[in-house]
Amino acid sequence: MTALAFVVVAAVFTLMRAVLTSGQPVDEIPWRTFTVNISGAFLLGIVVASTWWNNPVVATTAGLGSLTTFSTVAAEAASLLDNGCKGRAMAYVGITVVAGIAAAWFGLSIGEMS
Repeated sequence: MTALAFVVVAAVFTLMRAVLTSGQPVDEIPWRTFTVNISGAFLLGIVVASTWWNNPVVATTAGLGSLTTFSTVAAEAASLLDNGCKGRAMAYVGITVVAGIAAAWFGLSIGEMS
């Protein structure tokens, strides 16, 4: 049952990411991807720190791993560079890393309270 749950959750969260991040302009910071990734980091912190979660592999790897993606951040940063937006690309990567770590830490803090 875990394998089936893994596949279903991964598929659902992958589609959700695609819908949430589609249609972003190529010459602007991709705020949709940023929001999805930071939310995922926050939720990952909660799930990892919580003791009430029954199957963290499905939730973290299949669900949040499919929802968030480093490869999309890299591709979007490369696209910004290709479009001559070096400052935006550097800002995007920098704020994604810093905000992701902060969101995960905040999620861990909340998860430890439960």
